[in-house]
Amino acid sequence: MASEIKSDKLSPSTGTALQIGDASDTITIPTGATFTVTDGIGVSGGGTGLTSFTAGDILYATGSTTLAKLGKGTAEQVLAMNSGATAPDWGSVDLTVLPTITVAKGGTNLSSFTAGDILYATGSTTLAKLAKGTTLQHLRMNVGATAPEWTAAPGSGAILKGACKTVTAAESFTGVVPAVMSSYDLAFQATESDSKLWLSMSLNISHTSRSCSGYFYNSTAGAIASPIGDADGSRLRNSWRSFCTDGAFVGSWTYGCWYEPGNTTNNTYQIFGNASEATTMFVNRSNDTADSANMYYTRTASTFTILEYAASVITLS
Repeated sequence: MASEIKSDKLSPSTGTALQIGDASDTITIPTGATFTVTDGIGVSGGGTGLTSFTAGDILYATGSTTLAKLGKGTAEQVLAMNSGATAPDWGSVDLTVLPTITVAKGGTNLSSFTAGDILYATGSTTLAKLAKGTTLQHLRMNVGATAPEWTAAPGSGAILKGACKTVTAAESFTGVVPAVMSSYDLAFQATESDSKLWLSMSLNISHTSRSCSGYFYNSTAGAIASPIGDADGSRLRNSWRSFCTDGAFVGSWTYGCWYEPGNTTNNTYQIFGNASEATTMFVNRSNDTADSANMYYTRTASTFTILEYAASVITLS
């Protein structure tokens, strides 16, 4: 049966403990009623042990049954553990200073760059930066081929690269139709797309007909690589022609020309030569096979040279 007791104060009969109800009882505080706990409800009783807060306060444990409050921080402060790692506190952090990410984690391990810097590997998991070069400098590998470096651009007309082939073996070529002198084949790859090549040869020849001719040929491109004479009936079209007063002796056959490469791929250049009147042209030997110390019957060496020149004031027309 419900009953009502009205009292201004309840006190324990003995000691300091006052129990309201039993474990199975339900204690109800009606909606709208005010129940005041002067010193707060302790943590062990499901409370905080604190009686008031300020907006922004943070609760943190100071022990297994005690809580404390940390007042809110100021603008842009961050929450971190104190130096003793015993409690949180507010502190300032320079957000402009970020940790660097290593190459192994997909980063560069570098914290800053200057416009124009170039990244290059110094090891399997390390990167370095090369500062930008100055106007018109070229990027190349250093002497030890360990790292890139900037260097002054080659001057106008400077030689960028060269190749030369020397042949000492005696050879012979027969017929009016130009034949490839395969011993002189020279592979060459230009380093600059706007550079120009200088092709030159110095052959020591003799011929039974006293006359021979020929031209340079790019076998990769399938095209003649030196200027030839214009078409005129059935006349042969060649870049040069040699004539000796006596075909039995060795004479010099020297020729050079500019050739402008169309790309920087590897090309093979050849020398084509032929003797007139379907006779024979000899290279590095005389026509006469006599065994003699006479200078007319000497054995010689011949060369084929290619030089690459940087874009220059030379105009091909």
